Amino acid sequence: MEGSRRSERMVWVVVGGSGALSALTIAALAATNRSLDANQMVLVVLLGPLVALGRVFPIQIAYRRRMVTDTAPLFTACLVLNPLAAAITAGVAIFGAEVVTGRRTRIDPRQLIFNSSQALLGVVAGALVFEGVANGRLPSESTSVMVAVAAAALVMAAVNDVLVFCVIWAQTGVRFDRMVWDFVRGRTDLPHDAALYLAGFVAALLGSFHPWLLLLVAVPLPVLFRAMRNQVALREQTKQAVIELADVVDERDPYTFGHCRRVADFSREVCKQLGLPHDLAEEIVLAARVHDVGKIGIRDAVLLKPGRLTDEEFAHIKEHPEIGARLTARFPDFSHGTRYIRHHHEKFDGSGYPMGLKGADIPLGARVIAVADTYDAITSSRPYRDGLPDETARLEMVRVSGSQLDPEVLRAWFATKGWEWPETPVVEAPAGSIVNENAAA
Repeated sequence: MEGSRRSERMVWVVVGGSGALSALTIAALAATNRSLDANQMVLVVLLGPLVALGRVFPIQIAYRRRMVTDTAPLFTACLVLNPLAAAITAGVAIFGAEVVTGRRTRIDPRQLIFNSSQALLGVVAGALVFEGVANGRLPSESTSVMVAVAAAALVMAAVNDVLVFCVIWAQTGVRFDRMVWDFVRGRTDLPHDAALYLAGFVAALLGSFHPWLLLLVAVPLPVLFRAMRNQVALREQTKQAVIELADVVDERDPYTFGHCRRVADFSREVCKQLGLPHDLAEEIVLAARVHDVGKIGIRDAVLLKPGRLTDEEFAHIKEHPEIGARLTARFPDFSHGTRYIRHHHEKFDGSGYPMGLKGADIPLGARVIAVADTYDAITSSRPYRDGLPDETARLEMVRVSGSQLDPEVLRAWFATKGWEWPETPVVEAPAGSIVNENAAA
């Protein structure tokens, strides 16, 4: 409870400090008696709504993932407005946008203060750097202007990231050095940010020639918004179709129905325990969700055979990882996880298939899926035996640690289950050993 209250106080310190610094910044800039000419007033009127719209209507770039585009007009404000005008434009526009988006739920005053202050301070820092470094304003052929543009972008991004880092750190209370590493590792949206800063620079060039040219930038935005939304919807429908296909394959055998879904759930827990970045974890989980989709190419007589497989039949069923990899490689959402699907039957000692990879040569995602797949194979019922209890699964998985399964990934799975790692190695195979179940391929 005390730790929670301390984190709450730290959040308020960060938010309140940001707000106070914003107010002092505006006061200091206003004291310089900077006035706006007609062009700057027009730019303020045009950029304000663009900033607000960029925050209120984020572009859908992936399922359940959206990107706000207000960075582009905010950076434009850095380059075409004086620091005071840029500060007021950023602060007022973001504050208004947050009020609009927060009407559906109770508006958090901390969010209003922090987000408005973050935008204001980032823009002011960028505008001051640009004004200090550039020998002239846009448009200009001077190389110093281009250096100033790059410096302004870096400073604006740095201020925004530092403020976000501070509030996240205050909320989580994670050790500072670990928090820095996690924050840097989690910055997977840098290409999107770079594109937005570039768009802001192009808009600034147009606005510097004539303010009303900014409308040329705004005109295609609704079309882009709709196109991105439709593209994401199409990709999501395709992804769901592949997942449903994997479920249909599972349904062919009543004993494995729900297998892919369970393996995906287990893989998610392992990824969380390993502390993998969100995007990598989702990549692995999605591959786990369809890892056996290649069994669609396996004959029923082999796939549904209740007893042991012959060598020829086993060779046939070993084709399913390659079939699944070829199938999923055609779809963008699965293409990065194709290697996990192809190699989820590799063994840590190199005795697996299809390529006999060994140790760290096996992709991490495949090693995670192998652990989840093994646990589900042991605990699920088969035509020739009932599912085995967790204690048998624990002993068997320890026994094949280092030969079939990656010990590090296996320890992560044990941690999710609350199992203790045995002090003495397990040598004898428990009843129903998975090593001898080639039908569980």
